[in-house]
Amino acid sequence: MNQVYLDAAISFARLGGRLSLDWFRRVDLAVERKADESPVTVADRAVETAVREAISRRFPDHAVVGEEFGGRLGESSHEWIIDPIDGTKSFIRGVPLYTTLVALVVDGTPEVGVVYCPPTGEMVAAARGCGAWDEYGRPVRVSGRETLEEAWFLTTDPADLYQREPRWTRGLLESTLSVRTWADAYGYMLVARGDADLIIDPIMSPWDIAPLGVVIREAGGTFSDIDGQDRAIGRSAVAAASPELHRAALALRTAD
Repeated sequence: MNQVYLDAAISFARLGGRLSLDWFRRVDLAVERKADESPVTVADRAVETAVREAISRRFPDHAVVGEEFGGRLGESSHEWIIDPIDGTKSFIRGVPLYTTLVALVVDGTPEVGVVYCPPTGEMVAAARGCGAWDEYGRPVRVSGRETLEEAWFLTTDPADLYQREPRWTRGLLESTLSVRTWADAYGYMLVARGDADLIIDPIMSPWDIAPLGVVIREAGGTFSDIDGQDRAIGRSAVAAASPELHRAALALRTAD
């Protein structure tokens, strides 16, 4: 059954992604600020509306939770979680690395995850027990690198990571082979494909994180929150190309 849900999730992500391109790089795109000061546009709301409607038509008994129009986790056995434009700041600036995220949570456990980058057409889609696949239907796999010294390390916002975890950030900057800031869910797609090896984000929302654990694990990687806990939907993320690299990254956080 997961394959059925995976195919549906891919179609929902592609639908939302196509719609987002109607607003991408438009000079008249108006930007508003939400209560938490994060940006939002008409594109975010229109994409979420379209995806919600598609899900409700296909699975009328399922719940939907999204960044723009809310919903509460835990109220249904089957819950779709969507982030219409993950990386709105990139979207607003015309950077083609934003993504549309779709996840299905069944009885509290993420079963399906899709990360789709509309401007480039790149995708990683995964279902628990079914593997992870790219936009051409080819299997994807993490790099398997085991040491910080050979790892390409990513984070969405290095200033935020440093503000929250200064000692850990310094350790990661000094220990890893290369540091890049390919941001948001796009970075997790790079780790899943083996193009990067480690990504850490110290704070995330449910719609940001819901699909990522499935994608990383089904690609052979290791995924947890920054405390090393394997929570179904946590509030932070560490994705690594191997258990050894994951342990090494977390060890830096608690090192004397």
